[in-house]
Amino acid sequence: MGTIQERLQEHLQHRAFEEIAPLLDSAELESPNPLVLQDNWPFVLHLLGHIYNKQLPDARMLWKRIPQNVKENNAELSAVWRLLQFFWQRQYVGVWQALQSYQWSPQSRPLVDALSLKTREELIDLIGTAYSTVKPSKVASLCGMPQQEALAACQKLGWQYNEGAGTLSVVRKPVSAEHEGVNNLQNLAEYMSHIEH
Repeated sequence: MGTIQERLQEHLQHRAFEEIAPLLDSAELESPNPLVLQDNWPFVLHLLGHIYNKQLPDARMLWKRIPQNVKENNAELSAVWRLLQFFWQRQYVGVWQALQSYQWSPQSRPLVDALSLKTREELIDLIGTAYSTVKPSKVASLCGMPQQEALAACQKLGWQYNEGAGTLSVVRKPVSAEHEGVNNLQNLAEYMSHIEH
């Protein structure tokens, strides 16, 4: 079965990022040691794993369980906390600043990169659902990328750029059964209210 550290490294190596938070949650719950959350616990990866899986309430609860001295003495942990707060408030400009302005450790970097890519794809999907036309600058600021990259990413999806108007015409994806329903409309409405501010 391997130690937790070995299994964690295996997940990182195989880019099974969605498995990181469940692995560490189980290890924490099953540990006979009531003080399992100590200095050597992979707090940064645990929090990032929850953010990657969009389990923001779980990430916040984990943050509350982390000993105060660990929070105060770990700069990378503070950077993840800042990132979590931006995700929680759906302040995407802040999310990108938090992701891009910190010098992440070699162990965290692959998960941070995967989180960036996943978030960018999800936001472009949301923009494509919410708008019929959109300016490349809007896509760029929401997705944390230079305007030319945002334009190229949207054109790859078949969105047409109208140079005169300076806008992209969105090509909507066919809606699958799993994306239909009232819950998804509510989620979209929530996202859009945050995107507009």
